[in-house]
Amino acid sequence: MLKKTFVPLLVLLMLLVPMQISSVSALEEAQVIENDEPNGDKVPILLYHNILEDGDVDGHPAHVTLEEFIIQMQSLTDAGYTTISFQEYYSFVNDDKELPEKPIIITFDDGYLSNYEYAFPILQELGMKATIFILTGRMGAIGGEGEVIYPHFTWEQAKEMDESGVIDIQSHSDLHPNLVAQNTGRIQLELRRSRYLIQKELGKICDVFAYPFGMYTSDVEALAEVAGYKITVAVGDKGTNTKEDGLKELKRLTVFGGNDGDELLQMIQENIQVD
Repeated sequence: MLKKTFVPLLVLLMLLVPMQISSVSALEEAQVIENDEPNGDKVPILLYHNILEDGDVDGHPAHVTLEEFIIQMQSLTDAGYTTISFQEYYSFVNDDKELPEKPIIITFDDGYLSNYEYAFPILQELGMKATIFILTGRMGAIGGEGEVIYPHFTWEQAKEMDESGVIDIQSHSDLHPNLVAQNTGRIQLELRRSRYLIQKELGKICDVFAYPFGMYTSDVEALAEVAGYKITVAVGDKGTNTKEDGLKELKRLTVFGGNDGDELLQMIQENIQVD
């Protein structure tokens, strides 16, 4: 099984992190110190998609390399960030539950097989957690067939991840249409079918929805609420999230290929300062 043979590679690549940190400049050292400060009432949410074992992904919004992802996760841990779930964020907003000093939410869109093969064991190894927003109509899809370029993980793999406590599976619709361009019937189908399938296949409550392409209107938002979603998330926005922002249209920061750990920390810090 790939996860069993992957651990030596994980350990090997994690050894690269101290080498990277030891070579930072004086300016970068100042940024690391700045990143040690608590977030206050601000919660950044990161957005990932696919992880490639190797290849040129510089500046690509949908891919990071395996080495980049490992270094970024280790950098978050070293900087004192604690990953939280959307359920914890909901309790923070609605019930005044306390969060760690430096909370952060990690998300993935679409449900690519690489999330299971690479992200899952890395997060598990580092004691971190994440949410994967899946396309229920593409579970187990094979890369290169139809509209699917990269393979997607199966329901069985989704169940393994969700039951581990490391990964929370939530909805990204059924087939990823731009909901703003659809009629009411299609919007309802995408919202309700994906939620139904997740609850049926995984035996859990699905109450978080990530808008395909980050596109929504007030009408779409209202239909999502009627369908049973308590939290909705967008994409491509600057800044972070606070209790006063509520639980709708939460901002997410896309992590682009080519970013190392220091660049990721700097990007997070800059967005914390936006609000």
